[in-house]
Amino acid sequence: MAKSASGLIKVAIPERFSTEARTLLLASGKFEVVPFTADKLGEIDALIIRSKTKIDSQLLYECPRLQFIVTCTSGYDHIDFNEIKTRDITVAYTPEANTISAAELTFSLILATARHTVHAHRELKSQNWNRDPFVGLELADKNLGIVGLGRIGQRVAKLGQAFGMKIHAYDPYQEDSVFEKLQSPRVSYEELLKSSDIVSFHVPATFETKHMFNRSQLEYVHENFIIINTSRGSVINEDDLADALMDKKIRAAGLDVFEKEPLSRDSKLHRCSNVVLTPHLGAFTDDAFEKASFDGAQALIKYFKSESVPNTLPLKNNWGTLSFKERT
Repeated sequence: MAKSASGLIKVAIPERFSTEARTLLLASGKFEVVPFTADKLGEIDALIIRSKTKIDSQLLYECPRLQFIVTCTSGYDHIDFNEIKTRDITVAYTPEANTISAAELTFSLILATARHTVHAHRELKSQNWNRDPFVGLELADKNLGIVGLGRIGQRVAKLGQAFGMKIHAYDPYQEDSVFEKLQSPRVSYEELLKSSDIVSFHVPATFETKHMFNRSQLEYVHENFIIINTSRGSVINEDDLADALMDKKIRAAGLDVFEKEPLSRDSKLHRCSNVVLTPHLGAFTDDAFEKASFDGAQALIKYFKSESVPNTLPLKNNWGTLSFKERT
């Protein structure tokens, strides 16, 4: 592998990164961290990124020495793998780092929508003691439907079981053993919607998952139905969901992700009184940040030691594929 004149491998880290993980990287004595600036792009051998850095044809053209990219995220739809294929670049990600944080945020949205905690808090802070609009739902014995039984979906299922919920799941790509371990029947998507009181989405952004919940699915759900999405915004047709919320065709929704972020001020979701919105906080904890940074640093060290790197991308055919141009 080519090195700079100094003999050090030049790494750019354009986004927030753990100080301790940076120290680990430098302690190996093999790396130099360089600025991610236009005059330095041609020198970069490796990149450690998060989701704000878009890997596209222009960036790759400007980084002719680039050999390795690690994204310290569980999602990877900011990377154009069609362009990556044209270069001999290895890409890795850190899928385990945010599992707990994302699952716990999911459950916080389930609790907030079932018990009106956010809206009740706002009412009380406005000096109004009024419980009448905030009659909630118990979670025990309710059916929790999970779309996508990957790491996060499985963790959410276990949290649901701790609350005494019954788990139903839809994932055409997951092994039967996973369903059996969670004591969940394998059901179709339509059956899941019909049988669930709450449905939570944990799937990537692909052609197959785009707008997989829209107005056509409303015929399968009941008026106390709650929908949660902490995966990718494109999974839900936001206008259709907003209409259903305003018309009280479903009880509530909790959303952490949106088709376009930040969420537009013109979005109809802002006019819905029965929705809880958070600004993509799924992995936004100190714990997940530290874990992702360390996983990213360790992947980089392994790659340049010519060792096997875990969690390389792209993955093979889970939930279909979606081109970078379609995503952006």
